[in-house]
Amino acid sequence: MKNITIRTITGAVYVLGVILAIVFDPIILAVFFGLIALIALYEFYNNTKISKISPSTIPGYLLALATYSWFILKAFQLETKYSIIISLLLCFTIFIVELFRKKDNPFTNIAYTILGVIYIVIPMGLTNFIVNPLLLPNRFIPMLLLSVFILAWCNDTFAYLVGIKFGKRRLFERISPKKSWEGFFGGVVAVQIASIVLYKLANTPLEFFDWMILGAIICIIGTFGDLVESMFKRQAGVKDSGKILPGHGGILDRFDILFITIPFIYSYLFLRLS
Repeated sequence: MKNITIRTITGAVYVLGVILAIVFDPIILAVFFGLIALIALYEFYNNTKISKISPSTIPGYLLALATYSWFILKAFQLETKYSIIISLLLCFTIFIVELFRKKDNPFTNIAYTILGVIYIVIPMGLTNFIVNPLLLPNRFIPMLLLSVFILAWCNDTFAYLVGIKFGKRRLFERISPKKSWEGFFGGVVAVQIASIVLYKLANTPLEFFDWMILGAIICIIGTFGDLVESMFKRQAGVKDSGKILPGHGGILDRFDILFITIPFIYSYLFLRLS
């Protein structure tokens, strides 16, 4: 009972924090998701060390800051050339730094250092484009991003509940033994219903068909994102990516669907609205 209470309180604080960060102001959103990116990157680097991999953390964090800064500057239509140049130089500096570290498997270390930025920081940077879009300049549309989170939460919740109650056929047993096809389709149905509700209630430039597509991306690509995170934890030999969210694990555990999904969501919105 105590664990359920802790999990519920943590979940409520997490959801409230995400909602407030998104709806109030694009600057608050930029800071919030920047912090999320750095914490998640710390968890990623920390867990790779368990697998005897040694990412170059300081250059990795600097690359993450420079990369995320580019997204913020671009979203606010400010000068970005210095940020992108710094990012490129830092990226290649990681190769040079590895020469002096004298660690085993240097190219594996380089790959994981840069992979953390690609996997985590770029999706979090794209959140700034979705709400303050290059898609629709000079408009702040928090409901677009908030809807992505709502659909992801619906998918997570109903896939879990349906899977617990009816799950028999394993979805991807090699990576995640508990996930089932029944849970997957439970999430699909819930997300499509939620997409219809959001289409009716949300004030966005999207049409009914767009909401169905977004729901499908969340369900299908999001499921792969969840499995990718499970694969990463299985390699590291850990149950949770971190302990920052009591009862839920780490930031990587809570955002696993979104790290993979957001680039697909943004790409669809860009093609649809540009």
